Amino acid sequence: MGRSWKDTKGRLYDSHYKPTLTLEQNLNNRPEGTPREHWRWFIDYRNDPATKAKCKQNALNRKKQLYTHTGGSKSLARAREEESQKQGKRVGKGEVWILKHKQCDGIYIHEEAQRIGLDETMRILSENDSIVQALGKERPGRARDIGFGPTPSQLFRPSAQPPVDRAQIEEAQRMLFELQAEVTAEKLRRKVVEDEVAAEKLKRKAIEDEIVVEKMKRHALESVLSYLVQQQGGELPPDIAARMNSLDGYGEK
Repeated sequence: MGRSWKDTKGRLYDSHYKPTLTLEQNLNNRPEGTPREHWRWFIDYRNDPATKAKCKQNALNRKKQLYTHTGGSKSLARAREEESQKQGKRVGKGEVWILKHKQCDGIYIHEEAQRIGLDETMRILSENDSIVQALGKERPGRARDIGFGPTPSQLFRPSAQPPVDRAQIEEAQRMLFELQAEVTAEKLRRKVVEDEVAAEKLKRKAIEDEIVVEKMKRHALESVLSYLVQQQGGELPPDIAARMNSLDGYGEK
């Protein structure tokens, strides 16, 4: 919004103000719908020496600025938060830096951004390979699985040379995205297995609870039958005795 308003002000000034005309002529040449007093104030502001000096200094500052990005006025911190919500996972600073220093066609905005982007891609790859996922980040000393060769700082430190092949950059970034997708898929598979194990435990617990309830019912039935036996002088009625025999036979199975 701020950039659009700035561009609009510049366009109006360039199209409706002519230094060769008098002040009265420039006031009459104001944009349609703009009050005369507002246009007079705007012309005075743009022609103020302090305003011109500020504009000139701002232009010089923009030329010196190397690390611009395509996010406009949106900070990288805010862009990182939005990208994390979009991807459903925490996005690193380096990943956001790469995204916001590329144009819509995937090309970096300048050579310096391309060099830094490749170095950052290689660093992310070194921190997300399968060995690091299993054993954790590298510690001071020798790099794992490399023997007594290079140290981690020698193996993974950013290169001081600019990239010589754009295809290498794209291949490294493709590997990074594939690796991140594999890690996400593995986490999802692990979650599914954990859910299945938890469901199986709940099912087993339900069966055990049913067995306990059946035992309690049988114990209560035996207590009632014992009371009836005492009331009948030690013998059960024929129909109850037959049911007990059938229960005993079922229990033995």
